[in-house]
Amino acid sequence: MKERALILARDAYPGAQHNGAIFWSSDISPTWDVMKRQVPTGINFVASGMPYWSTDIGGWQGLPYSHTPERPVLIDPSDARAEVGHYDDYPELYVRWFEYGAFQPNFRTHGTRPENEVWSYGKQAEPILEKFLRLRYELMPYIYSLGYRVNQTSAPFMRGLFMDFGDDPKVANIGDEYMFGPALLVAPVTDQGMTSREVYLPAGTDWYNFWTNERVHGGQSLTVSAPIDQIPLFVRAGSILPLGTVVESTNEVQKIAKVRVYPGANGEFDLYRDDGTTYAYEKGAFEVSHLHWDDAAKKLTHTGAAVGYTTGEAVDVVGAER
Repeated sequence: MKERALILARDAYPGAQHNGAIFWSSDISPTWDVMKRQVPTGINFVASGMPYWSTDIGGWQGLPYSHTPERPVLIDPSDARAEVGHYDDYPELYVRWFEYGAFQPNFRTHGTRPENEVWSYGKQAEPILEKFLRLRYELMPYIYSLGYRVNQTSAPFMRGLFMDFGDDPKVANIGDEYMFGPALLVAPVTDQGMTSREVYLPAGTDWYNFWTNERVHGGQSLTVSAPIDQIPLFVRAGSILPLGTVVESTNEVQKIAKVRVYPGANGEFDLYRDDGTTYAYEKGAFEVSHLHWDDAAKKLTHTGAAVGYTTGEAVDVVGAER
């Protein structure tokens, strides 16, 4: 077989990941409570040794005819009635779920709704959904390289904070935020009508707010602004984020647009590339660029394969003077 096989499986058992299987949380209901419970469920599932996991973004089951939100809605549903009926807070729920889904190993929106494109949930929802869809593609070099990391180390894409910060006792029972790879801390908003939430930043490192580039110390809880078009997202100091060029789908060859560095500690990242579709990588047809950030020297270097850019302008050091 020339093209890679993939199995999307609802049921799992120890060792099932050896068969190239990815999993999801089954045919769940489209409610705020169900979305809230997906976050700890995913953390626990991948910790059991199954690295590829996701949810049906927006829930799979049919929508109730009507639903009264607890708080004023953040997305106007009036121009999406054919899609959501009188479930007035569903466009908001779908947006929040989509934001969370962009930071799952498998990014998959699925359900029994009449339509399911980004323009199906109203004019206020569409640009936000487009924003996170584009961000997912921009992060694809990072995400695809995480797949290589999984293959080499068995460390899952998303993982509870206890897996990365075992020296910080405060993270032991945190189930509503997680790391997505070594760089990104994700804290989904799972309560209707909320535009902020508390986020704990693990000790032992500094953190950068992804949206504002503000640098803060770890070991503290913060009330973080979370307008409807943002998910609380932080980047660990010392992280290297390779970002891709704009593509319509992963069928296109994506080049590296820039490499973003978050200073404050030395950093390492293995940027992995292959043809994306065949088993040629099993015979050595792949490239790995080992990126290294020397924080004292404020310099990014690489060994191994060419990174894919040729000028220093493609290196974006957060907070550096222009």
